[in-house]
Amino acid sequence: WLQLLDSSAATPNMSKIPWDSADGNGKWSKQPNLKCLAVDNTELPPPKAIILDGEPVIGTAANYIGLYRLAEGKLVNGRPCYRHAERPTHWVAYNGTSAWNAQSEASLGQSRGWMQLLDSSCHTPDVSLLSWETADGAGKWDKKPNLKCREADPSTMPPASALVLSGATEAKAQDCLGLYRLIKGYEVNGRPCWRSVRRSDRWIAFNGENAWNAQSEASLGQKRGWLQLLDSNVSTPDLSKTQWEAWDGSNWVRQDACTCVSVDTAQLPPPPLIELAGPPIAGNAGACLGSYRLADRDVNGRPAFQKTDREDRWLAFNGDNAWNAQSAASLGEKKGWIQLLDSVPTPDQSSIGWEAWIESKWQAQPRLQCIATHDPPLPCSELLVVSTKPPPVAKVQEMPPLIKRSDSELLEDANKDAAKDAAKGGAGGAGGGNGGGEA
Repeated sequence: WLQLLDSSAATPNMSKIPWDSADGNGKWSKQPNLKCLAVDNTELPPPKAIILDGEPVIGTAANYIGLYRLAEGKLVNGRPCYRHAERPTHWVAYNGTSAWNAQSEASLGQSRGWMQLLDSSCHTPDVSLLSWETADGAGKWDKKPNLKCREADPSTMPPASALVLSGATEAKAQDCLGLYRLIKGYEVNGRPCWRSVRRSDRWIAFNGENAWNAQSEASLGQKRGWLQLLDSNVSTPDLSKTQWEAWDGSNWVRQDACTCVSVDTAQLPPPPLIELAGPPIAGNAGACLGSYRLADRDVNGRPAFQKTDREDRWLAFNGDNAWNAQSAASLGEKKGWIQLLDSVPTPDQSSIGWEAWIESKWQAQPRLQCIATHDPPLPCSELLVVSTKPPPVAKVQEMPPLIKRSDSELLEDANKDAAKDAAKGGAGGAGGGNGGGEA
């Protein structure tokens, strides 16, 4: 429908020749005022997803390889930022002066991290032609000529754990607005589904043919609801650019202000009940498997969970780098029989593998999961089925090497723990870590 008859121009914006437009009847007419201009890349919307890859990376930096999701509406030092799709405490953000960094949430926006791109000219890191560098942990940066950041297909990302639906004006549709939690491990009509945090009988689900619907539980997965998004091409509704519509009782009405966006999982309330589930584990770690109920207290600024059948066993954050299944005597300390080296808001949100303290060392437990128990229970619907898509496998071998603890630390633990278990205190977890073998 438009053409520029200028093969000498390296790019269309460099040409001085007018464009032509087609009239639909085989004729072209000159358009002297139609121009193709180069614009600053800050005028482009940031990509919904980026990926860091292209070259093998070892050590802690390896945990930052992979897909990242745009943090909608959030800026760090005036530029878009990205959260790792599987490790929610890992980010890519601009440091405000000289570089983009792959860094922990605790360092977000600072001039520190495990990877860096020394290019302050790019509004998002995917447009840079420069290569990244990785930190060796000893203060040196290693150049990685093939390590790049590029725009990724958003449909390749795991579904967002939390969505916010807002902006609808119709009365019934407004009952569907608010925060939604992903129902992990389940799908409706072959796609992910979300349940409202405010109203447990409201869902966002695909209707199996042509639309995503915000609907009642009774209509789950059917071609009905109070809001619809006529876009079957997107894998999740937050990726669509199509406008939502609301049912006013007789017609579908376009909702120009209605949006569905992914949000920080920290906005989700903690689940009332979680379960550490997996194959039997030998020793004291095995006694930590089972159900944990949300306690009426926080530990190190995070929700804590107490075992339902044993009041002296807890699942709590250690204040630094991990969640631990531990005794009441060690509550909140870097000690325990099972650990998750991830500082997520609640342990059910993590995709990283768990470890158990067995035979005086931390051993990976790839089949151990922390699952949120749904309250109220999930509805009995033939359309709500267990997902056939396998969950991402945690790459435990990419975690930093375990750091041995000193003899004095071992002796201190031995003095604190019960006599029969004290001798099992040993290696700490990654990052300066977590002692095993508590009472």
